[in-house]
Amino acid sequence: MNSRKKMQNELKQYINSLYGSQQNCANALGVDRRTVHRWIYEEPKRMIRYADKIAKTADTTKIQLIGEILYQDEQLNG
Repeated sequence: MNSRKKMQNELKQYINSLYGSQQNCANALGVDRRTVHRWIYEEPKRMIRYADKIAKTADTTKIQLIGEILYQDEQLNG
């Protein structure tokens, strides 16, 4: 369980490094904070539809972002 929780926190840390918090990320993307939470802990791939907006509002590239998302999805869903 600790291993899984550590893995889940990687996307959370990435989002926090880009936006400072999940709430700031949600505000920048025009979504609810609960949506960002679901991306981190349940359905990371749904975040891909916001890749363009994230790349424009944060210090990242779409390639880096999608890599983080796919890694998180692999950790959660195998």
